[in-house]
Amino acid sequence: MEIKGIDVSAWQGQIDWDKVASYGMDFVFIRITEAGNVIDSCFERNFSGCKKHNIPVGVYKYSYAMTIAEIQSEARKVVSVLNGRKLQYPVWLDLEYNNQRSIGAESIHKMADAFREIVEAAGYKFGIYCNVDWYMNVICSHLKKYDFWIARYPANDDGWLQERLRPDFGVGWQYSSKAKIPGISGTVDRNVFYKDYSEDKKEEPEVAKTKLQQFIELGDYYANHGRTKPYLEKRTEAYLDDFTKNAGSNNYTKFARDVNNWGQPGCQAQPWCAEYQFWKLVNTLGIKRALQIMGGGFYNCQSITTHAKNAGTWHLTPKKGALVIFRKGSHVGSVSSLDSKRIYTNEGNTSSAAGVEANGGSVRNKSYAIGDSAIDGYVWIDWGEETVSTWKATGTMVSLVDALYVRESPNGYVLGQINKGDRVEVDGTTSGKWTHVKVAGIGIGYIWTGYLAESEPEKPQEITGKQNKDERLFVGKVTVKKTDVRTWAGSDYPTIKKWPKLAKGNLVDVMNYTQKDSCGHNWYFVRIAGKYLGFVDASHIKKQ
Repeated sequence: MEIKGIDVSAWQGQIDWDKVASYGMDFVFIRITEAGNVIDSCFERNFSGCKKHNIPVGVYKYSYAMTIAEIQSEARKVVSVLNGRKLQYPVWLDLEYNNQRSIGAESIHKMADAFREIVEAAGYKFGIYCNVDWYMNVICSHLKKYDFWIARYPANDDGWLQERLRPDFGVGWQYSSKAKIPGISGTVDRNVFYKDYSEDKKEEPEVAKTKLQQFIELGDYYANHGRTKPYLEKRTEAYLDDFTKNAGSNNYTKFARDVNNWGQPGCQAQPWCAEYQFWKLVNTLGIKRALQIMGGGFYNCQSITTHAKNAGTWHLTPKKGALVIFRKGSHVGSVSSLDSKRIYTNEGNTSSAAGVEANGGSVRNKSYAIGDSAIDGYVWIDWGEETVSTWKATGTMVSLVDALYVRESPNGYVLGQINKGDRVEVDGTTSGKWTHVKVAGIGIGYIWTGYLAESEPEKPQEITGKQNKDERLFVGKVTVKKTDVRTWAGSDYPTIKKWPKLAKGNLVDVMNYTQKDSCGHNWYFVRIAGKYLGFVDASHIKKQ
């Protein structure tokens, strides 16, 4: 799910909300206060414009606070201005004020929590806005449990989403600051969100998607691009990842490029309806299964038909998820859904025109009557049953090497890679010399068993009265750019005089004397250079 919106402030001047609404807007985030903790001069006008057109709204507050007291004042101002008005989206705390870096991650954490407590007590949702640099280098791990709205723009920002820059964290992405929207005279920030906060939609428990669902949603994304534009073929190999730039009729596509990169004949600059279906199958089922379904690496509709008839997967009746062949093998699509009268398809190299268009230059969702004379038949696909929700872990293992591939199947398509020391779940099953694994951020696949080692599950450090501050538990390595060494557990205590800070990569002895600060976070008691002692935030230290 992707929903698109904008964020606005007084910088956009007077906005014609009638035109913005007519253009189509899934949400708007409005700056509520500005420097000096005063109301944004266009807030009320912008808020009223959105409400008039029933556009879901959130607000954001750029924080200039340097203390808890100051940020509490900012939060109370936000609540006061809202005065009980309903928001569908969160109150976003905008953290990008450069002076705040000097107070440290722990202080920023405490300030953010102080802001959150006030807005949540007033009945509003809370989230944090920042750029990638802040998220990676300033925001502490304790804050990353909250929803993040991430800013990341291309160097050549032209208002369009550039897929290669999509962050792999956060619930939303501000992908441009130079978008053009009817009703706004200048440029405006554009955003895409993956979470819908709308109150009229009940939150359902997250259920792992089946392979078939993934296949259908992938096709729908390229046909609709978040309900705005379809993917168009290109004149040349330029802008292959952009949905509309460099559009032409020369059959250049991102799909052919990717297929080439997988070591398969990409057929760039050639008709691409079959290649597009192959590309979707690879991204969903892996390259081995995709080749089995398509009958080899030539991505030709006639060869697909011949292979299906020989393999026993050819049928004259439709099925959800099947490939559909048209006009004696001149075109192919896939069946997204069907009813008693029609099939609904996703096709590449077609157009929006009714009927079969075998060289239309775009990805489209279309429909046909069941029994349409243009339909030759269907290639049924076994989509299987395994999903992440069926996974039952029996233990964990760790990687012995860097850049270790996780594959879709033994010797199959590469899903991703892990590094030395990374932990994976196992379910106790193997296939030859391959181990069945589940990897965070990658999914379920296989890893060569010889590169894995048995591992005991990680256990939290026990805080007991039997701790011995003179006993070394392990050697730890600093994982952040800088971290303070304090006289006791907590950022409120002073740093030690002999060694007030540690740098990234520094090694220390972690002693058997872990303590908790007032927020319940663990702090390690460490020994530096064999003689200096102090407390360091445990999240900044990794066991070697």
